[in-house]
Amino acid sequence: MARKPVREERKKQIFRALDQCLLEKSFQQTSIKDISRLAGVNHGVLHYYFTSKEDVLLQYIDYVVENFKSQMQELMNSENVSRMSQRDFIKEVFRFVNDRITLNRDLSKIFIEIWEIGVHNEAVRDKLRNTYLEWTQTLARNIAGGSTDSETASIMSIAMVAFWEGMALFSTIFRNGEIRLEEVLGRFQQRILEIL
Repeated sequence: MARKPVREERKKQIFRALDQCLLEKSFQQTSIKDISRLAGVNHGVLHYYFTSKEDVLLQYIDYVVENFKSQMQELMNSENVSRMSQRDFIKEVFRFVNDRITLNRDLSKIFIEIWEIGVHNEAVRDKLRNTYLEWTQTLARNIAGGSTDSETASIMSIAMVAFWEGMALFSTIFRNGEIRLEEVLGRFQQRILEIL
């Protein structure tokens, strides 16, 4: 019975190590031994939990996505959110995405690497496609909860996610203050609220 928590904790340890590796060098340049060294485990342990380096990456994507879904669920379950208007709720979602995802330079740097891998790796591309479909559909459902029809909500959610991801890319390329990312995000999101 105690084996599952140990297994899950060990995998998290490995994912955090991959996180560090991807901040320092590309996935292609990262070896199983690099990951295991940073995780503080023998590289045989990685082979016990994962079938390949690609498997580590695919499960890492799930780990990151589940982490953000869990954080979002905490927000959704908070007492403050239950009392918010639809408009204030959407503002809170914007704040969450801006602060924890779009303007998180480390996360953006890692996911730009993963996007590049997905260009040539079908399994990674499929994982990303499914992740983005889930994200846009969830966002569309939340937007449609107000007075917005489902078709408009679907189109708006795709536009918002694409915009956020473009801004995430910019956050890795431009230095702090070089362009006004927060202001651009704020103005774009204000226009979205006006449309909705």
